[in-house]
This record gives sequence, C-alpha cells and structure tokens, in this order.
Amino acid sequence: MLESKAVDVSVYATAIVVDGLCKNGDVDVARRLLDELCERGWAANIASYNSLVKAYLEKGDTSSVDLILSEIDEKGIGQSIRTYTLIVDACSKSGDIDRAEKAFHMARDKGLAADVWLYTTMIKMYCRANKMKQAFALFDECVNKGLQPNERTYGILIDGLAKHGQMYAAEMLIDELQKKGLKLNLIIFNSLIHGYCKKGNLDKVLKLQETMEKNGLKLDAFTCNTIAHGLFNVDRCNEAKIVLNKMVEQGIAPNMVTYTTLIHIYCKEGDMVEARRIFRDMESKGVSPGPATYNVMIDGYCKKGKIREAERFRKEMEKKGMEPDLYTYTSLVHGHCCHGKVDVAVKLFEEMKGKRVGPSVVTYTAIISGLSKEGRSEEAFRLYEEMVDSGLSPDDTVYSSLVGSLHTIKEETRE
Repeated sequence: MLESKAVDVSVYATAIVVDGLCKNGDVDVARRLLDELCERGWAANIASYNSLVKAYLEKGDTSSVDLILSEIDEKGIGQSIRTYTLIVDACSKSGDIDRAEKAFHMARDKGLAADVWLYTTMIKMYCRANKMKQAFALFDECVNKGLQPNERTYGILIDGLAKHGQMYAAEMLIDELQKKGLKLNLIIFNSLIHGYCKKGNLDKVLKLQETMEKNGLKLDAFTCNTIAHGLFNVDRCNEAKIVLNKMVEQGIAPNMVTYTTLIHIYCKEGDMVEARRIFRDMESKGVSPGPATYNVMIDGYCKKGKIREAERFRKEMEKKGMEPDLYTYTSLVHGHCCHGKVDVAVKLFEEMKGKRVGPSVVTYTAIISGLSKEGRSEEAFRLYEEMVDSGLSPDDTVYSSLVGSLHTIKEETRE
C-alpha cells in the first residue's frame, strides 16, 4: 500500500485518515493502513484504534474488536475510557448486556475511571432492558464517586420510569433535577407526556404541554402525535384534531404517524370520505402510508360495511410490498362475518393461519360468532377447541355465540 521509502506521517494526520476511512465503510482498508504504519515503526495512538473499534462494532464484528483490544494491551498504547464506552454503547443497542458489563468491569480493572458518559450509557442499557434496579444502582454509584449526572442521565432514567408507568418516581427525579439547577428539555417533556398518555391522564398531559409553551420549548412532531393519539384513545377526538391542526399551523411537518392518527379519528367517527381524502392528501404530499395506515382504512371500511373498499385497500397495500398482518386479517374476517359472508371469512381465516399470522382471541371470536349465527355449530366448536389448544382464553362472547349456535339448530329443527 505504501511506497518503500521513509514515511513521515504525523500521528494526528494518520488518525484523521483512519477515521475517515472507517466512516466511509472502509474499515479493513483502515486496518491495513494502520498495520503497515506500525510495521514501519510508527507509534499508533488510541484515537486511531477507537475509530477501528467503532467501525467494527457497527458491522457487528466483535471478534475483530477483541483482537484490537488485545493489540492495544500488547503494544502498551495509552488506554482510553472512550474505547469501552463505544463497546458498551454498541452492546446496549444490540441488547448484549453480558458483554457490556464485561467491558465496563474491564475498564475498571485497567484503572480507567468511568466518566458520566460511560455511566449514562450503562444506565440507558439497563433502562432499555427494564432493569431499573441496576440502572439506579449505577446512578447512585456515579453520584457517590463525585460525578455529576447531567440532563441526559436524568432524561434516560425518567424515560425508563415513564415507559413502565412509574410516573410518581419520574416526578421525584424531575424535582431532584431542578433542585440541582438542571433544565427540563424537550426529550424529558416527551417522556413524561408519553408516560401520562399511557396512563390515560390527559389533563396532566395538557398541563405539561402548556408548561412547555410557557418555557419557550417548541413542540416537535413526536410531542404532538403522542398528545393527539392519547386524546384519541380516551375519545377526545375534537381536541386531538385541534392539536394536529395547531401542529401544522406552527410549521411542524406532519409525518406518517400524524396522518395515520388523523385518519383513525375520522374512521372512528365513521367519516370514511374525509378519512380517504386525508389518505390521498398524505400521498400527494410525499408521505408514504405504512401498514398501520392501511390497516386503519381497512378496519374503518369494514365497520361501515364497505367490504369491497376494504379489499381494494388490502390489494393496494400488497402491491406496495406490505404483507397483511394480524390486524388486517382480523378486520376483514370480522367485516365479512358481520355482513353475512362467513365462507369468505373462513377462507381468510385459513389463509392467515397458512401464513402463520395469528390468529388472536379477537379473530377467533369473530369467526366463531359468524359461524354460530349461521347455525354451523360443528365448525364453531371445532375452532373453539383449536383456540383453547393454542393457549388462548375464550371470552364471554365466544361462549354466548356457541350457546346461540345450538339454539339456532333447535329452532331450525322445530321448523
């Protein structure tokens, strides 16, 4: 690679070249370059090795990372806490907790003092895995060592608590954060809003929104979508529309989630004309509908009894490479059963099983109810047994339908 003459390359310049190659995806080229320079007697620094570590981690090549760590030790290159932070961060994203903990303890064994960034990365990993006890243990250790957790550290813990419905504990951390002179940022507000939406406490959510606006914090698409969806879930649809309309007025670009939520609102209200208009408007503005968007339209049409329209949307969905999922099939099965097309529903039911999609309790309930209404008790009871054998628990609707199917047979016999 290099000409066989004296090479005068600064450590800093080579680190830049190695980093550039790694960022460009040429990690193996960067590795060979570094090896050649080292063979010529050049002393590598930790920055170049960190670039290699990061690039190999992004490729998922942990064996190469282990080789680099061994090489760093063998050559006596000055250790850096950043090396281990990179490893912990990659392991956090992939869910490899054991490897992350090993890297964390390895840094300690080498006499490297963990900084706030490393502690925060470990805390984030534990929060993702719902290991809140371990996350708080590390948080306490961080504080006891004289380190000062920052907004990011607090934000990660608050998000972890909010995602698991522990809103009282999240509020306690908010108080602690503010007492230390740290400021609430958009990420923290979004975590709280998401947590309270899951709890169904929309009055608290709207107060948080008001606080954000008073403090000059601009809401983003995630904030508005979360609030609107939360309001929709508690049947406050008009308020949800106001939030989304205000979002557009403030110059926040609506995304797929925004459009899907708005479409869902109109479907719930039975206004399929407006739902369809928004769907097409979404496409015309370059926002591609996702499976969830199609499912909402399909379900809306099924509930209105417009099965042909629902099937058209299913075909359109499939043409775009999106496979029908449990929600799609359940909506169609229920729609066909409700409108007397039980044979079509049965065919769809068998199709979804053939594709290993579900079925769920709701799907079984729909098909059993449809068969029972037609007095096809033998088929209904067979599916009931299949449902139980698959580990699903029938609800009262299933039992009522089965009893009803027997009643229908008796009435037909009398006639």
